[in-house]
Amino acid sequence: MIAPYDDATQKEWKERKDKIEGYYREMGQVGTPSNEKVSSIIVANSGDKLVVQFSDGDGILYEIIEDLVNPLRMVQTLSHDDIEKFKKLTK
Repeated sequence: MIAPYDDATQKEWKERKDKIEGYYREMGQVGTPSNEKVSSIIVANSGDKLVVQFSDGDGILYEIIEDLVNPLRMVQTLSHDDIEKFKKLTK
C-alpha cells in the first residue's frame, strides 16, 4: 500500500501532533513550564467569555469555542477602563 503523503509531510504532521499532545499533557499537570503553581483555575464552558489582564492593566477579551487545538477566539483588546467595566458585570 502506498502512503498518501510523502515522508516529509508525515514527519511534519507527527511533529505537530506531538507538540499539541505535549501542550495538553503540560496543561493536565496544572502548573507552568517551570513547575510553579498557577494562581487560579477557571472552569468555563463553550460560549463563555474570558478576560486576560496583563501587568500593565490592559488586556484581551476571548470567547471560548469548541475547538480542541485553539479553544480561545480573540474578540478584542481591552483598556484598563474596559476591564473595570467587565468586573462590574460579574459578581
